[in-house]
Amino acid sequence: MKKLGLLKEGIVDKIVALSPSGVEKLSADFQVFVEDGAGQLAGFTNEMYKDSGAIICKDSKEVIVNSDILLSFSSRIGEYKLNCKKVFIGFFNVLNDKTVVLPYTNIEADVYSLDLIPRSTIAQAMDIISSVASISGYQAVLTAAEMSPMVVPMVTSAGGTLKPAKFLILGAGVAGLQAIATAKRLGASVKAFDVRKNTKNEVESLGAQFIEIKGAVENQNAGGYAVQQSAEYLDLVNKRIAEECINADVVITTAKIPGKQAPTLVLKSTVDKMKPGSVIIDLAAENGGNCELTRRNEIIDHNGVHIVGLASMLNRCAHSVSTLASNNFTSFIKYYLNHIDQEESNEILSSTKVVSNGKIINQQLINEVNAL
Repeated sequence: MKKLGLLKEGIVDKIVALSPSGVEKLSADFQVFVEDGAGQLAGFTNEMYKDSGAIICKDSKEVIVNSDILLSFSSRIGEYKLNCKKVFIGFFNVLNDKTVVLPYTNIEADVYSLDLIPRSTIAQAMDIISSVASISGYQAVLTAAEMSPMVVPMVTSAGGTLKPAKFLILGAGVAGLQAIATAKRLGASVKAFDVRKNTKNEVESLGAQFIEIKGAVENQNAGGYAVQQSAEYLDLVNKRIAEECINADVVITTAKIPGKQAPTLVLKSTVDKMKPGSVIIDLAAENGGNCELTRRNEIIDHNGVHIVGLASMLNRCAHSVSTLASNNFTSFIKYYLNHIDQEESNEILSSTKVVSNGKIINQQLINEVNAL
């Protein structure tokens, strides 16, 4: 029986990569070792892991020594000497943080990063990006509603009628669509924009108004993501978005391009004209931000407009994120076991493998790490 180790995340992160339910699902193939307190902040106690068949280890070193495969959400390996070859599986966001792979080089390690999972039907159960994005969109709306000085729905009372808050969602991917759905459920008036024309029907089906700006470049091979646009088109977008932002009470930005700087959609000059009390939630903060004033892991007050760039926003829903992520990791691990012998010809495994025997093998990472 193979041995699987679950590592505790860093001090900041509350999310855990494998839930007790995930341990049970893998129990037929693995003896699972769990670092003490790994799931505590996500609502999963050591006792819950024990009841699912796991062995609790006192620290990460003990987990690493006892395991063949190491699982974590995003934490990096410490300065440990490996007693034999190890396989590390995580959600390392390698295209946006190239340095994450460096600790795994020059040691006997294979590394798989699930942020590189291809968009395909067979990989759908492993699509952790969609799981994380969906919760991010939901939490963004709740955070904005909490921070806004306005109520979200229309309210009629003896004192008169309050109009519904105006939400503007920039980007209609998984996070954006979930933000739209959540804002509509709260009673907001919602508008949304995306450069991809095929998102219009999805936006409108959720009851939001789609903002259409013609002239966008689209690429059917981009895996459902937006692609970089021309300067002329971005100028048109900036002008229209500025008009919409000025009228909005809440702006939620979700536009990301894998491995690239996030496009700037909300300029400082636009924020200068927004109403005091307005809220901007920038879900692209870790990629540089869609708002020119966004600072990662900070909340900025710019003339009464609050700009939220919290990369740790998922921690507010740590239990839910961990539950979904655990299902994704469990699906990947089972797939890995069944297809490791055909790794070179297997799209899912070859796409997600970034380090092999201590050497970086992802060509994009090789180029960018060499440039550091």
